Amino acid sequence: MSFKRLMPFWILVLIIIVIALISMPAALLSAETGDSVSSNEINKEGSLFCAEIYAKQHGVTVDEAFRRFRLQDVAGGLDAELSSKEADTFAGLWVEHTPKFKVVVLFTRNTEEKIKPYRQKYVELANIVEVRKAEMSLVELQNTQNEISSSAWNLGIPVASDINVYENRVEIAVIDRVQFDNAVLAGKLVLPWYVDVITVESLGELEAEIYGGLSLSTCTSGFAVKNSSGTKGITTAAHCENSQSYSGVSLPFQSENYGTYYDIQWHTAPGFTVTNKIKTTSFGTTNIINATKSRSEQSVGNWVAKYGKSTGFTAGYISSKIYMPGIPNAQATFIRVDNTAGYSDLSSEGDSGGPWFVSNTAWGSHCGSPYGDSNDAYYMAINYVSGIGVSVMTSP
Repeated sequence: MSFKRLMPFWILVLIIIVIALISMPAALLSAETGDSVSSNEINKEGSLFCAEIYAKQHGVTVDEAFRRFRLQDVAGGLDAELSSKEADTFAGLWVEHTPKFKVVVLFTRNTEEKIKPYRQKYVELANIVEVRKAEMSLVELQNTQNEISSSAWNLGIPVASDINVYENRVEIAVIDRVQFDNAVLAGKLVLPWYVDVITVESLGELEAEIYGGLSLSTCTSGFAVKNSSGTKGITTAAHCENSQSYSGVSLPFQSENYGTYYDIQWHTAPGFTVTNKIKTTSFGTTNIINATKSRSEQSVGNWVAKYGKSTGFTAGYISSKIYMPGIPNAQATFIRVDNTAGYSDLSSEGDSGGPWFVSNTAWGSHCGSPYGDSNDAYYMAINYVSGIGVSVMTSP
């Protein structure tokens, strides 16, 4: 007796369908059913975009670029922990990409003893961490930076300042050097040996325009955000005009915070769908944003990318996370990026508010150029977006 005669036709059809579904690739099945795998594929494309650029710049494979991005993140965790637990001796950390990829950590004393437990905890970094000795702790440098900057402003002398982690020194930038030097000679300002004074033409240019995928009327939109009630909107720099529009449509201003730690504002976007994307090329390529990187986890030497409506896609390396821009009451929490990755300009008028990112992670909101040097840039770390009562959207 044949198998076909024993089995009803409808059961045979059902078995064939079940076998076909089991054999169907998961990605194809997900695409048909609309689950989260399709968004993961988009995320991979966004990560690949940055990895391919990094790989080309450094002469490594894309896989190696991904490995270094992962190690950058691990180094950020180490940076945050050392800043918190070893503040009395920790003098800074940075990531080096050439000629060899490594993480450099500075302590003022007992270098090997200090790093030993962290080599054991951060296993991935154990063989690439290089420990060096410095004279001043990061906290000591920051205290000096704050004291000199505050005293100068109180004397009516505008200054900007930074900390050069590589050289373990404080940098004070001034326009009127004679006025500053006279204050020092009169004993009104005291400069320790580890302070360098730099004469500049301006204390920074705050660009007045926006985009972060999209071009607004005077700046660059940064990231999609939402408040506690679920209202969605888009950010830009606070020093930009409060009146912004996109494609001729007005974007209602909600709130801003400018000064101390902040340079951020946000707008609602009636008539538009606000999504967690950023533009990465002039051809319209976008990255999904599904994570944020706080200032404490960003390290000197990290490779970071930006999109602005004037300069487009650019990238550079963090040279300081303790930059104090030349505006009253500013705190030394801004992130400075040096233009050493081969781009002609990291900041130009119209870029303000644009997104700083790595792959699918938001790092900061573009502010302008340090010391008036438009080739370099600085930004507000993304965790300070909380200063306007919103959070970055990491899902639709």
